Amino acid sequence: MTNTADLPAWFDQPVNTSAQAFAALRVPDLKQLQDKIHDICVAAQRNGLDDLTRKEIQARYELLYSCRIDASTVSSRVHNLIVGGRLERAPVRRCSVTGNEVEPVRVPMKQARLVA
Repeated sequence: MTNTADLPAWFDQPVNTSAQAFAALRVPDLKQLQDKIHDICVAAQRNGLDDLTRKEIQARYELLYSCRIDASTVSSRVHNLIVGGRLERAPVRRCSVTGNEVEPVRVPMKQARLVA
């Protein structure tokens, strides 16, 4: 058994984890970030693109808002948008940022009205 006196001083200090960081976020902040990512996807499709990869979304976000966003943050917000039905998965293609084969996302097409 290890004597706690032999452990480094930092051992008893609280650890800042991603779970603690997530808990510190307010729901409106997450909603606002999801809305920004959704708006990026909508704008890209309106400008002729079929879909975007997560890395392409990250690059556009950083260019548009002039601030860094982690890939994991983009990925988790995209996941939430997919679950919420605001984005959908698209067929696999090569990412223009990384060159890897990945599954992009797109805004689902919605039928405005039925024509009789």
